[in-house]
Amino acid sequence: EQFISASLIKVNQNPNTTNIIIDKGSRFNLYKGQAALNEDGILGQIINVHPLTSSIMLVTDPNHAIPIEINRTGLRTIASGNGIQNTLMLPYLPHNADIKIGDLLITSGLGGVFPKGYPVAIVTKLSPIQGEAFLHAEAQTMAKIESTRDILLVWSKQQPIPILSGEPSEPEHLTPNAR
Repeated sequence: EQFISASLIKVNQNPNTTNIIIDKGSRFNLYKGQAALNEDGILGQIINVHPLTSSIMLVTDPNHAIPIEINRTGLRTIASGNGIQNTLMLPYLPHNADIKIGDLLITSGLGGVFPKGYPVAIVTKLSPIQGEAFLHAEAQTMAKIESTRDILLVWSKQQPIPILSGEPSEPEHLTPNAR
């Protein structure tokens, strides 16, 4: 992956949305949907880009969901924001899911927005819901917005693998006819 650093310039928090403003925008080739993280883990993704600034929706926003994987077992699911600072919900875990308090949740790489393997959260609560097929599960985000000043924006290098012709080729500088 490739990264560019940006600085936090504003935090917008209200009951309906949770986002931040950073000091980089389209002049730095940032784009809508781009993943944002800090040294601890995933923060969110860009939702608006202007020439000199961008807005990032945090993973804790009630309108945000992120495909994750339980690092210990490889089980994949979705983590959703609920508007509570540093807290995510795991709404689609069946009662028999192999998950424990303290499990690390990482990005699964599915969906193409977040690269695989970055820390997202730690499971903090698990309880069965009476009469439901799913567990009530919560997780604490790894990236803490209240102490974040520097943000990294990531570009994944997802280039197709070149097709080989069947015969090995020598680099051009070793070919006798190269000048």
